[in-house]
Amino acid sequence: MSIASMVQLPVAALGAGPVVQHITESDLLSTPPRITDPSRVMGRVESGGLGRPSFVVVECADGRIPAALVLEYGETDAERTRPARVWSLARGKGSAPLYRLSGDSSSGGYVSA
Repeated sequence: MSIASMVQLPVAALGAGPVVQHITESDLLSTPPRITDPSRVMGRVESGGLGRPSFVVVECADGRIPAALVLEYGETDAERTRPARVWSLARGKGSAPLYRLSGDSSSGGYVSA
């Protein structure tokens, strides 16, 4: 299956599930990925920072896409936890699910000039 045929797949047909997909920094891509596996679709990630990647390969389980993406980063603290950034599914219409930043455990907000 080519990326062209995957792009035509309406995301709404997949449906969102309660599943959370854990990702790593290397999973975030600056260009749309070439997808050949029918159990995966291209997702868009918003608020990754200026110049940061904005695409990710989303795993589909039983015809459903994850409701959230979680990226753990940094060092483990005394409670054995790591900071995490969470993107929640904002839109499941069109050809690519859109995930928006919904939380970052180590950030109090953003400053802009």
